[in-house]
Amino acid sequence: MSSTPSRFDLFSNMALANGAIQSPAALQGWLTGYVATGGRLTNEQWLAESAEYMGLPEAWESQAKMPLVVFYKEELKRLQSGELDYQLLLPDDETDFDVRMQGLADWAKGFLDGFGASGRVSEADLNEDVLEVLKHYDAFSYGMEEEDVNEDSERLLVELVEHARVTALFMFFHFNNAQQAKQQVH
Repeated sequence: MSSTPSRFDLFSNMALANGAIQSPAALQGWLTGYVATGGRLTNEQWLAESAEYMGLPEAWESQAKMPLVVFYKEELKRLQSGELDYQLLLPDDETDFDVRMQGLADWAKGFLDGFGASGRVSEADLNEDVLEVLKHYDAFSYGMEEEDVNEDSERLLVELVEHARVTALFMFFHFNNAQQAKQQVH
C-alpha cells in the first residue's frame, strides 16, 4: 500500500477538517453535474456553493480555499479537454468494496443535485439519451444492497464507474455544445 495519500484521501481529510458531511465524490459529482449543464461559477460562488453542498457549519477555512479553487479549475479543464482524461474522484481500489460502491452512489447523487442546482436545463432539453443517463445516475445513487454483492460485484463496479465517467462526458459535451450553438445563433 502506498504511503502517499490518494487524491480522494487528501480531499476527504480536508473536508473532514472543515466539518463536511458529504464526501469528495459527492462534491465532484455536484460540480460535474453543474458544469455539464453549461453553468460556471466564480471562485467566490464555487467556495460558497461547495461549502453549502458539503454541509459545512461555516465557510471553508482559509487553507482549504486555494485547493478547492484549483480543484474546480482542474475538473473543468478535464471535462473541456476532449482528451477523455476525466476520472471520478472515488476511494482507491485497495478500499473495501462497500466504501467504493458508496463513493459511486455519492458521486451519482451529487451529479443529479448539481445538474438540478444549475437551473439551466428545461424539460425541452431532456431528450431520450439525457433522460436515460439521469435514470442510470438515479439508480447508481442507491448503491448496492449487501445481499446483492457477489463474486461479479467487483467487475460490475468497474463497469458502472466507467459508464458514469463516459456518460458524464457525454452530458458535458451535449449541453455545452448546445450552449455554444445557441450563442452563435444570437
